[in-house]
Amino acid sequence: MSSTPAMAVHGKRRIVMLGTSPHTRGGIAAVLNSYTAAGLTERWPLVHLPTHQDGNARQKALTAATALGRFVGLLLRRRVLLVHVHSASNASFWRKSVFIALAYVARRPILFHLHGGGFIDFFERSPPPRQRAIRFVLDRVSHIIVLTEEWRRRLVRVTINPNVSVIANPVNAQPLLAIDRRRHPENVVLFLGRFDRDKGIYDLIDAVAVLANEFPLLRLRFVGDGETAPLQRYAVDKGVGDRIELCGWVSGDAKVAVLAEASIWALPSYIEGMPMGLLEAMAAGLPVVASRVGGIPEVVDDGVQGLLIQPGDVEGLTRALRQLLHDPLRRGRMGQAARLRIRQRYAADIVLPQVEVLYRELTNPLKDIRNATPALGDTRRE
Repeated sequence: MSSTPAMAVHGKRRIVMLGTSPHTRGGIAAVLNSYTAAGLTERWPLVHLPTHQDGNARQKALTAATALGRFVGLLLRRRVLLVHVHSASNASFWRKSVFIALAYVARRPILFHLHGGGFIDFFERSPPPRQRAIRFVLDRVSHIIVLTEEWRRRLVRVTINPNVSVIANPVNAQPLLAIDRRRHPENVVLFLGRFDRDKGIYDLIDAVAVLANEFPLLRLRFVGDGETAPLQRYAVDKGVGDRIELCGWVSGDAKVAVLAEASIWALPSYIEGMPMGLLEAMAAGLPVVASRVGGIPEVVDDGVQGLLIQPGDVEGLTRALRQLLHDPLRRGRMGQAARLRIRQRYAADIVLPQVEVLYRELTNPLKDIRNATPALGDTRRE
């Protein structure tokens, strides 16, 4: 790790990054890997404590316990400069809450970074005692990062914390921007992500079943993680088992190759945050067909970088795919617009300086962190 002014100033104290293992499959891991690829760990004294990993219950529990032990040790030795918490909802939130409570007691600044599109639903479905606990945590962290403006508008109705910033996910765009889109397949629709029903994967199969006769060479490629047998059975039942390719999880150069071999990227999801797969596909120059959910409408202008549909609208999904499959010139224009959007707004060298501004503010030794959070007696709600 090279020496920088930030490291020289803060000595042995560290910014403790809490989140899933970077080797885990999922959006938070992709974000953490983009931080590393963009050099954040070289500019700041970062230490990453994985609190979750793929595997069985015993492996997950051991990972969390190990991180907790190391975190307590760093707090006791006064080595914690700032705690940067990457959290989603459900178990992810409750697991991170233990670390947040310890950091709060130790008077360490806490940057709470919210991922995953279901947090507000998680809050609203929780019974009143858990809602109070969620509010208690959010009210007392030093600063909150959310991925979209819509999330910010919804979150400020939950917490009295005034320090909420919108910072998008960064994408390590350079390898993807280098893909030559002048030579690519004409009829490959790509889904890249987890094979969950709420991602709209069965809607995709329904759409391909309608389009199969019209486009004899059409292929739907599923690349990701999850149960493949139900997808295969559903495709066979719909008469398009031979049109579906079920691939495993990919990363690095293999992911770049998968994106290079596609002509359209599709995500007819029912719930989303700001999917990293969307940003990566756009950086690769792919037009997108996606649902108007989560942060997707803030990334994609309908008709410019891709086509947007309502979740669950299989007819709309079918029409959107048909339009792009019929019109390679339009696909090319949308792909170019998608790349430009990534360069201008979501490339790591655009996004990470916004995170670093918060690092500088929250690690300023002259700043009283407690003064940055609402008074404990303030019960104001919007």
